[in-house]
Amino acid sequence: MISESPTQDEKLRGKAEFLIFAFVLMLILTIAVLLPLFPNDFWPYVRIGQEIVTSGHIPATEFMTFTRFGEPAVYLYWLPSLIFWGVNKLGGLTLVSILSALCVGSFYTLLWFCLREIKVGSLTSAFVLMLTGLLGVNYWATRPQLLTYPLFGLALLAILRWHHKDQKLIWFLPLVAMIWANLHGAFIVLFFLLGPALLFGSGNRKKLLIVTLFCFAATCINYYGLNLWMSVFSMVNSQAIRAFSLEWASPTNEGWQANLFFATLLAIPVLTAFIKPKINFLFWVWFVGFGWMALSTVRYGVWFLPVEALLLGMILSPFITRHLEGKNRFQNLGFNRVLGVLLILFPFALLPGVRSMWWQQAPPVYSSTTPVEAVDWLKANPQLPDNIWSDFTYSTYLTSALPERKLFMTNRFEDFPINQFDDNKRIAKADFDWQVLLDQYGINLLMPSIEYQPELISAASASSTWDEVYRDEQTVIFARVIPVETGTYK
Repeated sequence: MISESPTQDEKLRGKAEFLIFAFVLMLILTIAVLLPLFPNDFWPYVRIGQEIVTSGHIPATEFMTFTRFGEPAVYLYWLPSLIFWGVNKLGGLTLVSILSALCVGSFYTLLWFCLREIKVGSLTSAFVLMLTGLLGVNYWATRPQLLTYPLFGLALLAILRWHHKDQKLIWFLPLVAMIWANLHGAFIVLFFLLGPALLFGSGNRKKLLIVTLFCFAATCINYYGLNLWMSVFSMVNSQAIRAFSLEWASPTNEGWQANLFFATLLAIPVLTAFIKPKINFLFWVWFVGFGWMALSTVRYGVWFLPVEALLLGMILSPFITRHLEGKNRFQNLGFNRVLGVLLILFPFALLPGVRSMWWQQAPPVYSSTTPVEAVDWLKANPQLPDNIWSDFTYSTYLTSALPERKLFMTNRFEDFPINQFDDNKRIAKADFDWQVLLDQYGINLLMPSIEYQPELISAASASSTWDEVYRDEQTVIFARVIPVETGTYK
């Protein structure tokens, strides 16, 4: 039997390539639209966007709490705030979910092109994308960082093409840098790609150096100018963020995703030792650099996944190509294209506001940490006194859902002193001085979570100072029997 030539094999793979890609993208988009909306980094930015539109300028002081009201504050993420506010106002959670799905889908589409750029086969690319998709689900929450994923993918593709002597796409990187700088402080990650490429890449280094300098200049085209760099470094080094934000802690091997992350991280050098693939030194520099970032802080793991995908693709591609690629299957090009388009469109039937029309047991739109019913009850009872303490995650939803009430704190860690985080923790656990702290801060309403603050609920229920006024399956609300005078806490 005469074997087919490499050119014929490539043609066979090409006919099924779009269908393979569409199937993987369908799986990724399905997960993205079915994820509940987590309140942590969405609703506070909706509120900030509303404040910008209402006031006509970017705020310069804290305005959502009674503890830090009027204190100087920097709002680096003003553009995502406007985007989230506008999208939510225009199309509600359905349009918000579409925006999130488009960001996730664009990111993995660009990663697919990156894998194909380095000659990884379509089946290998599909496997790698599914693996990194499973590893990356926890990074798909609707937040400002999500808007930058396509920018990272585009930057990576541009540098890979430059590495292969195609210089055209790199000239778009200054525009990418400018947009990224106005969306999120992670724009510095772009330079973690460019720096090693300048030293170890194979493209025209003079042109890439010029592009890199233009990129730096472009990051200064923002509301805060060159001070943006100082603000980003200040935020990264914030003691409050480092001490109390879980996503800034080092990753631990707990849960199946963490198991898979560490297993993949260790598998890459082991497989390399056995298989001995030919991989350019640039990719190993990226692997070490972004790998160190991912091991130092959970938050940075998302930037390591694309680099991990490239290395896995290059390591596994020869084996998968030899045994699976080039088979004479799914060779009807027209049928593949139609089926591929239908697969990509299918997840949109699962959008919030759409899936409930035909799916009686559809997953919830909001996460279980979103106190929707309790907030509706508070809105219907404006006679209750102000100054509310709530579960920390609840407060992120309250920023937008209950803007008429001032909060104890929000998740803008940089706005609050460390001692306030300590006080918040002691109140939540009903430590020995919990009532003293509530008196000190002038708090008249308590909104603890039944799951996360059972001690506080028990303590308030046993106290004559507090009266339970509301309860549902997730939340209890207590009002002070004799309210204290409210105002700005000092």
